[in-house]
Amino acid sequence: MANIFEKFGVYLHVPFCAKPCGYCRFYKKVPNHSDIQYYIDTLRNEVEFFKNQNTNVKPVNTMFWGGGTPSILTPKQIEEIATIFTDMLPTEEWTVEVSPSTITQEKLATFKSVGVTRISLGVQSFSDSTLQHLGRAHSLEKTLKAIDLIGESNFQHFSLDLIFGASGQTEDDFRKDLECAVATPVDHISAYCLEFESGTSACAGLKTDADLEKNSLDADLFLTTMDTLSEFGFTQYEISNYARTQQAQCLHNLSTWHMAEWIGFGPSGASQFNGRRFRNAPMLKTWANGIQNKSPNLEDIVLLDDEEMFSSALIFGLRMNQGINFNQLCQRFPNADALQYIQPLKNLEQENLLTITNNQIALTKLGRLYADSIAVELLP
Repeated sequence: MANIFEKFGVYLHVPFCAKPCGYCRFYKKVPNHSDIQYYIDTLRNEVEFFKNQNTNVKPVNTMFWGGGTPSILTPKQIEEIATIFTDMLPTEEWTVEVSPSTITQEKLATFKSVGVTRISLGVQSFSDSTLQHLGRAHSLEKTLKAIDLIGESNFQHFSLDLIFGASGQTEDDFRKDLECAVATPVDHISAYCLEFESGTSACAGLKTDADLEKNSLDADLFLTTMDTLSEFGFTQYEISNYARTQQAQCLHNLSTWHMAEWIGFGPSGASQFNGRRFRNAPMLKTWANGIQNKSPNLEDIVLLDDEEMFSSALIFGLRMNQGINFNQLCQRFPNADALQYIQPLKNLEQENLLTITNNQIALTKLGRLYADSIAVELLP
């Protein structure tokens, strides 16, 4: 069996939303009558261009459609996009993000018919007041209807997303959200801390008294998440992700955290492929112009030498509860200066933020509270 970091994934960014949320850092726009077909036509050219430039690409193991809101697409548009990927369909897992405000039984049937194995529902909260604070387009009533529809559709896996740290949200409020979530037929839950600017899952680096007070509440909510979901049989396998069984873990995200390769399509789609990390231009027309000219407009290009890959594999690997094996990283990236990390890791161990056992390094429960700060300390 191949190592997980040898797998290959496809990410598709669908940048359209009926109502963009202020906290979301991903590129999105409310489409006009022609935007979606323009996007699909350009996507067809982008995928064809990629295949012409990379004739020996590995088979696709996982695919993830994110956004934006992929469920804004009509059944016909879903089928049209799936056809574009006919010879790049995944062999192990295909995830699509959907919103309660735009999902229908017909769309779910279409997703299933083209081969989708996991539906990820953006619930965010089971409280109407919290949803209003977040600026979400859906209500609790729509959420419950969407959950029923997805449950009846019998996808192989069913995930939902929650957000904590919204304005006015208390610890009791969020515990109720968690209890509502585990009572649904989901086998995977993601719980993220709300941060408008960074979009990260940890809540550290705050400066004012108000920030520190919010930081304390966010930390309590994170601990509540870990304790409550564990109590109901969900195992935390990454900072923000919990699964009922090992089989329910998201394979696409696991490959990403293990620093495998993936290619991103669509505006702002991110890639880690062929020795580079980069993303497509995060504007529909800028992205499309590059594809039309057979010269993709790329941003944030990073060359992936052993130093960069060792650092990334260490930092992202520590987000997973199982952590990383230091010797294995040394073998995988032999030209990296691994010794520079020894003392910082020992210092973190002394602070009870991580454990080191037979070269296996993992964050402690306390360490998971400070995952982003630990990542900064470990930057070369």
